[in-house]
Amino acid sequence: MITVTAEQRVQPGKEAKLDALMAGLMENIAQHEPGCTRFDYVVDDTDPTRRLCIETYRDEVAFAQHGASKYLADFIPELLDCLVEPPTVVKFADRFAPTAEPSFFHTGIVVPDLDKAIAYYADTFDLQFTEPGVFSIPRLEDPDPHPFELTAVLSRTEPPYLELIQANGDGIVSADKCGQILYHAYWEPDMDARLDWLRTSGPGVDAVFRMAEGSTPFSMITSPDPYGNRIEYVGTDAVDPLTEWARTGVLPGGVGA
Repeated sequence: MITVTAEQRVQPGKEAKLDALMAGLMENIAQHEPGCTRFDYVVDDTDPTRRLCIETYRDEVAFAQHGASKYLADFIPELLDCLVEPPTVVKFADRFAPTAEPSFFHTGIVVPDLDKAIAYYADTFDLQFTEPGVFSIPRLEDPDPHPFELTAVLSRTEPPYLELIQANGDGIVSADKCGQILYHAYWEPDMDARLDWLRTSGPGVDAVFRMAEGSTPFSMITSPDPYGNRIEYVGTDAVDPLTEWARTGVLPGGVGA
């Protein structure tokens, strides 16, 4: 993890222009840089001409992507025009190994009408949602194997996200699953081992999502546990694209359909 701070001193009368520039930069980062995990812009309570950016990047690759972006190159001359002097930039690295990232990713709910459900949760909880993602599943075993198309959205918040799933078919996301939480979803680094555990020691499996017969599952949904809950396990290969979907609102190319 890489953390960068950039302290700014604003020229009097340029505050509004700087705020607009920073808002535009933050929007570009949110749309194009899933590897930027934090970008805060704060103002000194006692000195409004003193501003500070606090940026966190997943790794050197993400930091390099930020530095090479065209919008940053266009932004810098405009930024300097607003400041008394160039910003003071300091780059930090983690002193200790980072703790494990939270594994709880989202809660999935099957709904009879996706558009109506989006409108309801947006109005009730003031949530924004991604554009619908259409996932073409080559092999869904629930239990009989078949190709399947799943349509869903994620809330554009912080994890754990809310996932709304359009009811479809007569299996794991059929209309009879509406009116309840279908599952709580967690990241899983070893899907084959987890599937073996579920079948031998765990609650069992209601659905397995694969690219082909016998391939490692990329997602699977358990049978209800003794308390009536299902868990979805999602392979960690999907962390970046699904997180980017939540951040930008658009499912990345090559994922889903």
